[in-house]
Amino acid sequence: MKLYIIILALVGIFSTTLLAQDQIQYNNYVANQGLLNPAYNGTRDVISGLIVAKSQWIGIEGAPNTQGLNIHGPIEDTNIGLGIAIANDMVGFTNNLDVMASASYKLKIDRYRFLSFGLQLGASSNVYDGTKAVTDNYLDPVFQGKESKIGFNFGFGTYFYSDNYFAGFSVPKFFTQNFDKESAQFKNTVDPKNLYTYLYGGYIFDWGDVKVKPTALYRFVYGAPLQFDVSANVLFVERLWLGLAYRSTSDVVFLSEFVINRQFTVRYSFDYSLTPLNRYAKYGSHEIGLQFDFTFNKRAGMRSIRYF
Repeated sequence: MKLYIIILALVGIFSTTLLAQDQIQYNNYVANQGLLNPAYNGTRDVISGLIVAKSQWIGIEGAPNTQGLNIHGPIEDTNIGLGIAIANDMVGFTNNLDVMASASYKLKIDRYRFLSFGLQLGASSNVYDGTKAVTDNYLDPVFQGKESKIGFNFGFGTYFYSDNYFAGFSVPKFFTQNFDKESAQFKNTVDPKNLYTYLYGGYIFDWGDVKVKPTALYRFVYGAPLQFDVSANVLFVERLWLGLAYRSTSDVVFLSEFVINRQFTVRYSFDYSLTPLNRYAKYGSHEIGLQFDFTFNKRAGMRSIRYF
């Protein structure tokens, strides 16, 4: 399938330019909060890690392909948490790599409620190989060669949580790569029109013999329609989560999670577009992740049950 289909699909779905789309979209955003919000890092009671991979729009050549790694934990006897997040995103003729280190500070409101503030600093590498693009405008300098750029980046977030509910707000990256026509180069700049802002939350409650976890996430970016995800997951026999989600870009998502033991959890999700895009991406999108929790204390696993 020609790469111009990818470009048209991205522009049509997100209503903005391809160069602005440097924010990764995860299905299991609740499980991947450390990649989304630096304030989340260190809020679990143990050292926690996450490995995630996503292949989007199977059947379209050059469709988004993403890998992520997040490791974080608290500093014992302090309110400080530390973490590292690495995300690699390949879309068509572009490759974006982010390496961010984060620190958070947790305030104890009362016995069950906490408020965390986080800041992340790092670098973003952006590679554009315009020679791979299929375009009618051969004089456009964007498509005449290969351009790479490594630049400083930072983000911040806040996170409020208790035993059975949570809410987060974040701006993961402030700097974006924009093409400067005068110098014919990409420049790392702060552009308010390209800032992605996230607001999300969820709640856990008992329903008979099972637990239910409804969640919602909203994404804001200038010049694009408000994007949101809403989902509901149900926990069976304390090990298996099953759920469904709907994304405002007309995607339906199946969510699953299996708790192997107190140290390891595996997750899988499948989403399918309800737009004409499904004529080309016939096999949908797939995301798989592995989470591990451990501690140097004698008691292995988490010290308290956390469902988010």
